[in-house]
Amino acid sequence: MKKWVPLLLCVAVCLAITACASVSRLDPYELWGSRLAGRMLPPPEPQVRVTYDVSWDSRHLVHTALSVLTNLAKASQAEKADAAMREALDRVDIPRIVFDQALGSCAEAIGATRVAEGEPADFLLQLDIRSWGIRADSPDASVTLHMEVSAGLFRSLDGEQLWARNLTVDQPASPSMFGLGDIVGTMVTATTLSEMSPEALADGFTSMARSAARETTRLLQRDLDRARYNG
Repeated sequence: MKKWVPLLLCVAVCLAITACASVSRLDPYELWGSRLAGRMLPPPEPQVRVTYDVSWDSRHLVHTALSVLTNLAKASQAEKADAAMREALDRVDIPRIVFDQALGSCAEAIGATRVAEGEPADFLLQLDIRSWGIRADSPDASVTLHMEVSAGLFRSLDGEQLWARNLTVDQPASPSMFGLGDIVGTMVTATTLSEMSPEALADGFTSMARSAARETTRLLQRDLDRARYNG
C-alpha cells in the first residue's frame, strides 16, 4: 500500500489543479444572437479595513512613547473612518452596480440580448462577489475599493458551464469621486473621508463602484473575446 501513496498524492494534486483551472468552451457562433440572463449570488457583508500599528520597543522608550501616542491618535482616526464608511456603504448597493454593468457589457461583448432573470434565456451569466470592501494601509493612506469576483457562463438547456474566470479589482478613490476637486491632491485618505457626511460618502462610493464595474467588465470582456476566438 505504501508504494501507492506518492501516486495517490500526485493524482490528488492534479485533481485540485484541474478544479481550480479556468473553464473555456465558448462557440462564438452559438452565442451570437442568443438571449442572456444574469444571476448574482448573495454577496457577503462589506469589509472595512483601515490598518494602524501600535507597538512597543523597550530599547527606545522615548521614541516608542511618542510613536505610541501618534499611533493611538491614528487608531482613533481609523475607528472614526471605519464607522463613517460602514454607514455610507449601507446606503450604496455596490455589488448590484457591478453586476448590472457587467451583465449588460458581457451581453454586448458576445452579441447576445440581455433578458431579465426568469425570462426564457439561452445562457446564464452568474456573478459571485466573494469578498469586497474598503481598504487603507493607514488612516493617511489612499482608500481603495477591493473586490474578488468569480464569473461563469452556463448553457440554460443543460446547465453546462462553458466559461469561468476569477478576478480581483482594486479601485482607488480619487478626489473627483467625492467632490473634492484638487483640494486633497490626487489621493483620498481614510482620515479625509471620516470628516465627510454619510450622504457625500455614499455618492463617492457610488462613483467608485461604477469605476470598479467598468474595470470588471473590461477584464471580463477581454477574457470572453480570448475564450471565444483563441479557445
